[in-house]
Order: sequence, then structure tokens, then C-alpha cells
Amino acid sequence: MTNPSHSNHSSQNSHKPYNRLVSLLLVLILLASSAGYWLFSTSSGLQWTFSTINRLSAGAVQFEEIQGTLQNMRIANIRMVSDEYQVSLQNVHVSWRPGQLLRKWIEIDQITIEAVDIQQLLATTATPPPTLPEHLTIPLAVSIHLLKVNTIQVISAENQHSALTLSNLALSLASNGYDHRLNHLDFHTHWGAVSALAALNGNAPFELSGRIDLADADPWGDTEAVITGNLEQLNIQINAKQSNIKRDLKLHLQPFAANPVTQFHANLERLNPAGFLSDAPTADLSVSAHLTQNESGQLAGEVQIENLTATPLNHSGLPFTKISTQVLMTENVIQLQNIRTRIAANEVIRGSLIWHRQEASASADFLVNQLNPQHIDSRIQITQVSGQINLQGNAQKQSARINLKDNSAVLNAAITRTDNHITLEQFNLQRNKSRLSGQGKLDLSNEQSFELSSNLVNFNIANFVQAPDSNLNATIKLAGKLSPHISGVLEYAIQKSHLAKSPITGSGQVAFSGREQFKGKAELTVGSNHFLAQGDMRESDNTLQLEINAPSLQQLGLGLTGDLQARLKFNGNLNSPDFQVNIHSKRLHMPEEQHLSGLSVNGRLHNDTISFNATVANYATNQKTVLQHLAVDTHGKVSDHTVSVNAQINDDIQIRMKATGAMEGKTPLQSLRWNGQLAELSSVGEIPIRLKTPATLSINPDSITLGHATFSISDGFLSIDQLQWTPKEWKTSGHFSGVAVYPGKQHTVRESALHVGGQWDFASSVQLKGNLQIRREHGDWYLPGDISQPIGLETLQLQVTAHDETITGKFELVSQQLGNAKAHLTVPIKQSTNRWSIAGEAPLHGEVTAHISNLKWVDAILDNSISMNGQLQIQAHIKGTLNQPDFTGAATGKALSILLLEHGIDLQQGDLVASFHHSNLNIDRLDFITPHRPPPDNRLLKDLKLDDTSGTLKITGNIGLVGNESHLNFKMSQLPLAHKTDYWIITSGSGQAKFHNNNLSVKGDILADAGILLQPPDNRPELSEDIVFVNSRPSTTQQNLSLLLDMNLNLGEKFFIHVSGLEGRLAGQLQIQSDQKNALKVSGSISAQDTTFKAYGQDLTVKRGIVSFQGPLDDPGLSVLAIREGLQVEAGVEILGSVRHPQVKLVSTPNVPDTEKLSWIVLGRKPDASGLDTSALLLAAGSILGGQSGTGITDQITRTLGVDEITVKQAGIGSSLTGQVGVIGKRISSRVYLSYERSLATTTMGITKLTYNLTPRVTVVTQAGEDNAASLFYTIQFD
Repeated sequence: MTNPSHSNHSSQNSHKPYNRLVSLLLVLILLASSAGYWLFSTSSGLQWTFSTINRLSAGAVQFEEIQGTLQNMRIANIRMVSDEYQVSLQNVHVSWRPGQLLRKWIEIDQITIEAVDIQQLLATTATPPPTLPEHLTIPLAVSIHLLKVNTIQVISAENQHSALTLSNLALSLASNGYDHRLNHLDFHTHWGAVSALAALNGNAPFELSGRIDLADADPWGDTEAVITGNLEQLNIQINAKQSNIKRDLKLHLQPFAANPVTQFHANLERLNPAGFLSDAPTADLSVSAHLTQNESGQLAGEVQIENLTATPLNHSGLPFTKISTQVLMTENVIQLQNIRTRIAANEVIRGSLIWHRQEASASADFLVNQLNPQHIDSRIQITQVSGQINLQGNAQKQSARINLKDNSAVLNAAITRTDNHITLEQFNLQRNKSRLSGQGKLDLSNEQSFELSSNLVNFNIANFVQAPDSNLNATIKLAGKLSPHISGVLEYAIQKSHLAKSPITGSGQVAFSGREQFKGKAELTVGSNHFLAQGDMRESDNTLQLEINAPSLQQLGLGLTGDLQARLKFNGNLNSPDFQVNIHSKRLHMPEEQHLSGLSVNGRLHNDTISFNATVANYATNQKTVLQHLAVDTHGKVSDHTVSVNAQINDDIQIRMKATGAMEGKTPLQSLRWNGQLAELSSVGEIPIRLKTPATLSINPDSITLGHATFSISDGFLSIDQLQWTPKEWKTSGHFSGVAVYPGKQHTVRESALHVGGQWDFASSVQLKGNLQIRREHGDWYLPGDISQPIGLETLQLQVTAHDETITGKFELVSQQLGNAKAHLTVPIKQSTNRWSIAGEAPLHGEVTAHISNLKWVDAILDNSISMNGQLQIQAHIKGTLNQPDFTGAATGKALSILLLEHGIDLQQGDLVASFHHSNLNIDRLDFITPHRPPPDNRLLKDLKLDDTSGTLKITGNIGLVGNESHLNFKMSQLPLAHKTDYWIITSGSGQAKFHNNNLSVKGDILADAGILLQPPDNRPELSEDIVFVNSRPSTTQQNLSLLLDMNLNLGEKFFIHVSGLEGRLAGQLQIQSDQKNALKVSGSISAQDTTFKAYGQDLTVKRGIVSFQGPLDDPGLSVLAIREGLQVEAGVEILGSVRHPQVKLVSTPNVPDTEKLSWIVLGRKPDASGLDTSALLLAAGSILGGQSGTGITDQITRTLGVDEITVKQAGIGSSLTGQVGVIGKRISSRVYLSYERSLATTTMGITKLTYNLTPRVTVVTQAGEDNAASLFYTIQFD
């Protein structure tokens, strides 16, 4: 029987090992959990982890100020050191998920780093060549959702300067261990903003694909790079995004081969060196390179560089037009074979160059063939230079030899360097008897001693450069040392010499040590001008004297004319100085059209007392006065003095300034500091400015600081809160309000004028940061004109922001009259020589939108010479570069109208459809409709009928927006050109207009559908040709715009003329052209068809009618012969001259006296036999000839009554009529003339006469009334 207690005891014993194991496991799990919790969730665990890392790295990785936990940590500084780099990470924050490690996944939510500094170290051992890895896989999956770094700076090992700076870096990446993806990478550099993505397979052959975008790139412009292939064969294609610029690069690489580049192809256009380096010359370069690796492993091919804007070096350009060479390149050797340089149209330099990298040796040989050095520097005389240039060198010795000559000139030079010795073995420049020779040496070790000697013998500067003729004989010696500072002795002697026509002599010996210590005397006399410098400047008891007595500066031949007298004396030292200066000049003309007159400077500094005053009577540039008066006065003590400045700029700006202060720090000069306050500063002119309260001011060689200053400016105020400047950085901030802005010089409307306010805050150091805001506060803007017109301004805002090496501008305008407009633009900036600038190749990003509600405001801008109206809608995006902007967008216009009243052009109902493309505005459609005005009330146009009641003008083409060529096509259909008193024309036709570089070219063919030229009013006021407006402004359009006009005008079948009595139809063609002065001229000949000439109340038949245009359109020449036909004496008029100045004379067949000619024209008969009507004829002729019109009051009455004659004459002898007699006559036919005569002073019935011409000599006259009679007359003519 089983014992239960025993059985239970055995069971309990059997479970004890398992209980202990479970307990142990529980304890281990608990310990592990506790350790994990302690490690990942406590600050002490974090400290222990990084302390361990520091110990394991043997101090190569160091951490400072660690906070948080392992899964959410902050570290103030991390330093890592290797053989090649020293890296510092500042203010690091890491947030990640350690629990994902159980899934073999490192998941990092965010890493932020304020700054990363990478210091390159000089390598102590040679770096082995890289090799292709077996694999690039990792055992864990990794994902970094966001890595942000504010700035990354790489410091070069060679010069300890910043080699690369990145800012605002952000990336995201992910990897499953085999496939690695860079989801995005963004950062900014000084050359643009970079955005990239990539994918890499971790197994061979390591397939790789990627894309890199460069935006805001200066000066490249927006660029994209596409990467394909693998790590054994990699392809990179780089292209510019701008369609108007071709910049393509293509590379085939074997990254781990000895010669990694297998192919290199480049096509680059419009490269400007000045865009990369501010001090580089300006050029327009195109680079073409095609290099391919040959069977020998050499990268071989041709490189060409073309310069589309070849310019001499002294004009900040590059002189060559093309350079080409054959390239052979390996890892250790670079060869440039068959180098060809073309300058102008000739190939003038050939040569070759080879460089051995491992041996550190190079050599180059160049052949010069008929080189004109004036193409390199325009100041050099024209010549043809040929010769050789040889360059040799290795690590121990370098040499250069130049041997050039032309027909009469020779240049030989040789310089070598061996170890620490540089020797100018030979320098000889000679032309004919003119010679310059020299030699010298420099020891680069220890004190770096140097010697240089030179001789001029009969040296004529004009033989080599454009300068006055000279004959110089001189010796020059210079010897000294460069270390620890430059010091030495200069000796020269000039004798038996002349410059231009002036003798020149001089000698001198000056010993110097550094920049501030010297002793000696130097003297020079050129003609009547004498220069002297002498002194002994040492640490104490200094003396210095400078004297210039130059009454005739033109003798120097330096582009100076006038006179100059100057005397400077200094005694003592900076602690106890005695300095005196006197400078005077009546007139001084300097290069570049600069003129100075009335210069006077007098000053003295004695111990602590200072007295200085300077005046300038006038300063002008390019014959335009800039400064009318300047006066500067300083008096007081060095420790307490006052500076006053008064200046008159142009005619309307007057500036006054007064400052009080003290000079501190007497030695050395670099430590001088002026401290004081700006007591007064005011400007009277278009924008009046006045300093309200004094402001502190501090000036020294390294800084300028202005304290808080408040100015009243144009009805408002401006407050400068901060202004500091140093050579490396500057800061300024302030605000302004209530500043009135007036159009031009109009200050009449004050209360309602536009008032603006705003603020600014800028700081410049490594980067330029800040903003400027300008906004409308109240008031309106008035368009200029005789009556100022408000534009109903409601909103005006301008905001400029600088950050991340870019400038962004935003503009907004809302106007009741103009409409509204918005614009924003972003452009990168760069820093050079401590200033910020915008390069011409800087990429642009912006947008402009505008809705112009009407165009009436254009009238005031164009001085009311044109009247416009209509609506415009514009929306455009801006890209490209500053030099070549690229616009995309559209412009539309409705109800457009253009009225040029002076020219009779009235375009209405305009409709515009246009688009922006690159740098052009493409006009797809611009149509105008112009209703026809009623034609003048003239019988010639009585039966005129036109096909339409309105005309049209259609325009297409493109307008260049940034100086590029504009091209417009126009087509007219019955377009009216009407002028009430001068002309009325309806035209059709087509043509083209081109505009480029202020040159306008217009060509076309025009048909006159109908038209008439009318007589200008006789009473139109005109000025005599000898009247000149002395104060009139020159026509800028005529000066700046060159017009080339070539228009053909066909008068058609309905073109009439009614001018100076000439009436009828014209036919012919005219050519309208412009002369060199842009004056419109018309040439051509027009013949009269079916034309009559009205003269003396009669319609004369035009036998010869020619209107010739050889000048202005409104004053054609006349050549007219008009005869009254059908009479026994056919008399008439011949007209020569022009419309405005006709010359009239009488003609007849047969020839009779002028009085009888006039009678046959006016009366249709010979004069009264008694001669009593001669006075009446002369009176009528005088009236008509004096008026030169043929359409006087009597002509209008006769035309109204339907008669041919209304005259007043004296009664003849034997007539029954007495006194003054009125005559009314009518020609019945060519032989019969009926007239009625009656005395004006009596009430008699009068006489009716019938005159009948039997033959040209026999006439029968019958009369009835008071006296009935019949008479027979026979005429005998005596010539």
C-alpha cells in the first residue's frame, strides 16, 4: 500500500530543479530588463554608454554635456579625430526607437545638429588607391526619417581657410540591408541650392541611380545631373535647365580604375569669368571638349574655347577669340599639344605644354607670329611681334625665356630660380635707339635680400605705348631686403632728357625701412613744373617736405591740364606734430572729362591746435556740373574741435554738416580714433533732410559707429537705430514714417501727397541677413503734367528680405486709376572684397501679376503727346539669369485705344493676345479698328465710296524685353490717317519693324485707298527759322534712337490734291525714308491727272503738273503749268517752289505783257483800251499773288453766283459812266464774253456789253443801256 506522504514528498523533490531554473530565468530576465531599462531610459545609462564609447575609442571620440536618455538624447559637443580629419558636432539631438533593434532595424526619428566643423589634416602617409568592395550590405535595416544640420564647414588643411560651407542640410534615407535609398537630400551652398535623391544596390556590381538638382545657381543657373550605371561603370549627365542656354556635361567613369575618366564631353555656352570671380575679366566664352580614353589608357581629345566678346585686358576683357588644343591625359601626365590661340582674325600663338605630376616637372614652348600687342592692351602701339616663349621647371629649378621682335623692336628676357635664388638674368627692350635694360636678383632665404638695376637710354615711351614723345636717359638702382619688413635704398638720376617738348631732369636717393620710416631727397623737373620730396622720418624728430609747383600740368603728358601748387611740411613726431598743408589750383582738368576749379586747401596742425579749411568753386564731369560749391572748415584742438561742411550739389541740393569731437590715440596711425557727435546735418532739395538732435559718431581705420540719430525728412522722420561698420561686417537698422514722395520736382500738393513709412534691419558678416519694408501710410501719387492727376493709390508695399545668400523682393500696388499689381523676385547674392553684389549670371525666380484697369495715365508720362486707354492683364513667371531673364506667361488687353492727335492717328477697339517666352513678349494678336471720319467737304471726294466704314490694323511678332531684338509685322486695311487741316488719307498695306540696340528699322508697302492733301491754313502761326530756344532740352529720342525708315507709298486711283489752287487727282509713288538725324523725308514724283489750277477766279487747265517730294511730307515741291485755253491769247500761270512757299509767274502764247496776260486770265479779254482797268487788275493780282492761294473772297462770291468776273475799275475816257465802275462778267463760250457795267456813285441804268472775238486780232464789241454802240477793234501787239 502506497504511502501518500512519501509520494508527495518525492513529487516536491522532483520539481525543485525546475523551480530553481525558472527562478533563475526570471531573475535573469528581470536583471536584463532592469539593465535595458537603465541603459535606454535613464540618464546614468546614457552616461555609461558614451563613457564606454570614449574608452573603447582611446579618446578618439569625446562627448560633452550629455543629457536625456539613450532613446532621446542631447549632446552639447562631439569631437572625433582620425588621421585625416578632426570633426566637431555642436548641439546634437537624437531621437530614435531602440526597441526596433529586436527586429534588426535601426529606426531614427530625427537627428538635429546645429553646426558641423570638419578640419582636414595633412596626411602623414600616402593614401592607398581605392578598391572596389566585395559588398556594401549591412546586417541591419536602417531608416533615418530626418537629419537636419544648420551649417557644415570644411576647413582646408593647407591654408586653414574655409574650403566648403553648407547650410540648412536635411536628408532622409532608408535601407533594408541590401538596397539603400536616399529619399531626399537638400542643402544650400554659396553657389546655389542642392536637392538630391539616389538608390544603391549593396551587391556587386552595385547598381546606382540618382539625380541632383542645383537651383539658384550662381553663375551656372539652374542645373540638373542624372547618374546611372554602377560603381564599375558610372555615367553622369549634367544639363542646364534654361532652354536658351546650352551647358551640357557628360562623363563616363570607372571610379576604382587608375584612370577613372573614360569619356568627358562638354558643351558650355555664355560663360563669364567675372561671374565666378569678381576681379576676373569679362567675356562671353563657349567651351567645347570631347575627350575619350584610348587603347593606351590616355584620355585624349580636343578642347576649344571661343570668346564672342574679345576685349583688351585694360578694358577688363580677354583679348583672344579662340583657343584650341589636343589633350593627352593620364594619372601622372598632362599634355596640351598643338595649342593654337587666335586673336582678332589671325592665329598668332602656337605651342605645347607637358606636366609630369610625380616628377613635379613641366615645360612649355610657344611660337608667336605677328602678334599685334594692341589687341592685348589698347594702350600699346600697333606693331607685329614674332618670337618664342619658353618655360621650363622642376622641383629644383625653374626658368622662363622670352625672345620677341618686330621690324624695329626687340624684347629679350630671361629669369631663373634655383633653390632659394631668383635671378633676372636679362631684360632688354629696344626699338631703334630707344632702349630699356635691367637685371636683378632675389634671395628667398633669411632676410630675402634683393637687388635691381635698370638703365634707360634715349628711351621713347611713345615707341611702345600711346604717350607723348620722349627721350629719357636715366639710371635706377634698388637694393634692400624683404624680411622682417621691406627696407632698402632707391637711387635714380635723370639727365639730358625730355618729355613731349619739355626738358626733364631729376635725381634722388631715398632710404626706407617699412612704410613709415625713410630718409632722403627726390627731385624732378618737367618743363616749368617742379616736384620735390625730402625728409627724415624716424621714430622721433621727423622732418618731411613735399612741394609741387606745376603751373603747366599739360607738359607732363598724363592727361592733366591746368595748374597745381602744393606744399606739405611736417616736423616733430606724432606726439608733438607740426604739420602744414597748402594746395591751390585755379583750374584742373583730369582724365575722363573731370574738371575742377577754384581749389584751395590751407591747414595746420601744431601740437594740439588744428586749423583746416578747403574750398572748391566747381566740379564737373562730362561737361555737367556736379558740385557747384564745397567748403570744409575745421578748427579747435585735437582734443576738441569742430568740422563744418557746406556743399551745393547741382542747382537744387544744398548740404550742411557740422560735427564736434576729439582725435584719440596719437600713435601709431592705425590706432587713430575720432570720437564726437554729429551736431548738424541737413539737405535742402527735392528731399529735404535735417538732423533733429545730435548723434554720437566714432570713426577709426577699422570701424565706423553712428549712435541713434533722428532726421526730419520730407514732412516725416527717419530714425537710425543702429549703424556700425567694420571691414568684415556691418549692421544697420531703423525706421521712418510720414515721408512725402513727390513726382519729379512737383511739391505743390502737400497734404494729399503720397506719404510712406517703413523700417529696415540688416546685418552682414559671413552672410547677409535682414529686411527692408516700405509701405504707403496715406496720400496719393500724382502723375506729372500741367494739371497733376491722382492715381487713386490705395496700397503700396515693398518688402526686401536677405537670407541664405539670397535676396527676395515683394511688391504690391492697388490703384483706382491704374489697377493692381503684385510681384515677387528671388535672386542669389555673393560676397567679394567685403561687399555683396548680384552677378549677371545670378538665377532669377519670380512672378508678376498685374491688372491695369485703364491706360489713361500714360498720357501724363508721355507729356500728353499720346493718349491711350484700355485694359491689360499680365501674368508672368520669371526665371533665367539677371543678364538673360526667362519669362513665361501671358498678357491680354481689351478695349485698347491709341490717339496721336498731331499725326491724325486714332486706333480704337484694340484687342491683345500675347505670351511671354524666354526674353520676349510674343504678340499673337494685336488688332485695332478705326472708324472712318467723314472726308473733307470737297467736291473731289463727292463720289468717293469705300468698301468699309472702318479700317483695321493687325500686329504680330515679338518684343524683346531685355535689350534683345524686337520684330513686329503689321497689316493695315483701309486705315484712316486723318488731319482736319492738312490731309485726309485712307491706307492699306503691310510691313515689318525691327528694334535692337536703339536702332529702329521700319520697312513696308502702303497703298492709298483714298486721300486728299489740303492747303494748310494761311494764319497758322510759325516761328522764323532763325529763332533758337536757348533753354530748350535736347530731344533724347533723337539723340538715342536711330531710325531707319523705308516705306513705299502708292497713291492709287483715288488720291487728290487741293493745294494752292491746284485741284485734281494725283498718281505716282513715294518713298518715305528717314535721314541720319531721324528727320522724316519723302522722295518721289507725282503727276497730275485731270487737274485744274484755280487762279484769279478762273479754272486753268494744267498742262504740266508735277508734285515732287524731296523733304517734309507737308511741304512738297510744285512744278505746274496751267493755261486758260480757247482764247486768242492763251495765258496762264506757272508755279514753282513748294506748297508753303510757292513762286508764281504769268505765261502766255503769244507772249504779251504781264498786265495783258493777267487780263486774259482774269477777264478773258485784253485790257481796256483806255488802260483805266489796269489799276483794278493790278489790285486783284496783288491781292491774289500776295495771298498765294487763288481762293480769296471774290473767288468765293463768283463761284457762288456762277459768274466769271466781279471787279471794280475806273470809268474810261468818253464813257457815259463816271467814277468807279463795278463789272460783272460771264464767258458764254471761248469767243463770246458778256458783261454788265454800272457806275457805283450814280443811279444810272448802266451798260451791257457783248464781246465777240472774230480772230485773235479782230474783236467786235456791242453795248446797250445808257450808251448804245457797236465797235470793231484790231489789235497790234508790240513785243
